[in-house]
Amino acid sequence: MQILIGLLFALEIIVCFLLAGVILLQKPKEGGLGVSIGGGMGEALFGAQMGNVLTKMTIILGSVFLLNTLILSRLTSNSRTSIMEGVKTAPPAAEQALPFSAPTAPSAPVAPAAP
Repeated sequence: MQILIGLLFALEIIVCFLLAGVILLQKPKEGGLGVSIGGGMGEALFGAQMGNVLTKMTIILGSVFLLNTLILSRLTSNSRTSIMEGVKTAPPAAEQALPFSAPTAPSAPVAPAAP
């Protein structure tokens, strides 16, 4: 089991770097980092459909990353109990009446003044 977890961690690291690289190579609307890193080389490798290839790679790598992360979290969680199981809480303090919160008797209605 430990070998499988080690391989999944290695896959997670590789996918992280590949995903970061694919995202940085994508051409933003303003040009930006994609133009400075990829330049015309990306279009020379992938042709006119470079955006579609990079978008598909981003979706595939993102899905692999998400699935791998979920599998790793399930395999490495060895706790079957609650983390709050051994914590003791203090008993609630007795409620004290504050002077301003004492109930007051309703005042008698004031009779309207005679004309």
